[in-house]
Amino acid sequence: MPKAGIIYNDIKPVAYRVAEELRAKLVTCGWDVCLTTGAGGILGYSSPDRPICHTPVDQLVPPGFDPEMAFAIVLGGDGTVLSAFRQVAPSRIPLLTVNTGHMGFLTEVYINQLPQAIEALVEGNYEVEERAMLTVQVFQGSGGLAWEALCLNEMVLHREPLTSMCHFEIEIGKHAPIDIAADGVMILRRQALRLIRCRQVGQLSHRGFQHSSWCLFALIHLRLVRLCLLTMSL
Repeated sequence: MPKAGIIYNDIKPVAYRVAEELRAKLVTCGWDVCLTTGAGGILGYSSPDRPICHTPVDQLVPPGFDPEMAFAIVLGGDGTVLSAFRQVAPSRIPLLTVNTGHMGFLTEVYINQLPQAIEALVEGNYEVEERAMLTVQVFQGSGGLAWEALCLNEMVLHREPLTSMCHFEIEIGKHAPIDIAADGVMILRRQALRLIRCRQVGQLSHRGFQHSSWCLFALIHLRLVRLCLLTMSL
């Protein structure tokens, strides 16, 4: 029995309704369907009693979402899509992203195109596009890994609201390290520069900065996310 997944935004009634309807339709067609929300891929917020709040990357995968899954369908806006990317990247499950939100820059089809999209998906009329993701890891002294996260396009490291500017030691390619005093640093994938107008100064090496007893490692080649690009006429 073929296997598919559905990830939806649980705070949007339309996304929940469409997810249930879609699951029933796929089950009728002989598919084994796993249903979950995008909440598991949302990065947590720190608090005084829990200054470091995160889930290890390999523990983000929802139950049942394994490499045997043919594809997963995401129902929501860009926030849900970004969460879903984090959830399925370790298993490399292809995603079809459906816009039920407002902007939908990262979505492939709109909700009114879903019937035709599902037909094309089930028939295999799609291509898979792979995109690299940033793996950001924070280490504290000799205590080992303290925090990590997956990012699709970019990550921003910034100071706390009431603190002074930080000093970032940045190493770019084979150039000598430079020291920058700033409120924060943004690290981008090369493809993201097409969407964000900024100055490209190069690619960061494994060691991004060092401040006090903290070290940040930004590795851009360890994770891939896979997108379903439909070949149908809508």
